[in-house]
Amino acid sequence: MIVQSWGLKIKRNLFANLIFIFSMFFVPELEACLATTPPEEVYITSTQATSTEAIPPTDEPVKETTETATDATTQATTEAGPGCGMCDIDAIAPDLPDPLTSFDTLPRDPVDGCQQIFVQCGRDDALFCEPPVTVYAVNADGTHDVSEFSAQTGATSTLLCGDDGLYSFNGVMGITQLICTYNKCE
Repeated sequence: MIVQSWGLKIKRNLFANLIFIFSMFFVPELEACLATTPPEEVYITSTQATSTEAIPPTDEPVKETTETATDATTQATTEAGPGCGMCDIDAIAPDLPDPLTSFDTLPRDPVDGCQQIFVQCGRDDALFCEPPVTVYAVNADGTHDVSEFSAQTGATSTLLCGDDGLYSFNGVMGITQLICTYNKCE
């Protein structure tokens, strides 16, 4: 009976860790594939425009010109603000009193020139937490759940550096502290 429960616990632990590792590497990359909604000013219609004015025919020959066309370019991204490359993740890193927990970071490609970072709170042992591990962010408005993925062994989030030199996550602006919660871990 003891051997069966250990075998089940090892399988459960392995499965949870594989899900956590999968989410750490693939979930942030999937975020780039999200569909976008056009602005409200765009009206797509299915009716064809008609014109009652006809273009008169002409007998004039087509004029050749020696002008060269120039490429018109538009910049797809906005210029980065003065502080959006200056965020310090170590300044907001969570306190980890338990030596069997960890906080890891991984820089991501910039968004509109602004620094982006992937963060992970995790357990370094075989314990499972119920409820799952969560990443919280503290700002002037309070404490907010900023977990993109949360499991019994870890949680992840991707933060974006703002013009004010502070990180943000989906509308949670001006993050001054991160908190990793590990509740009822057995």
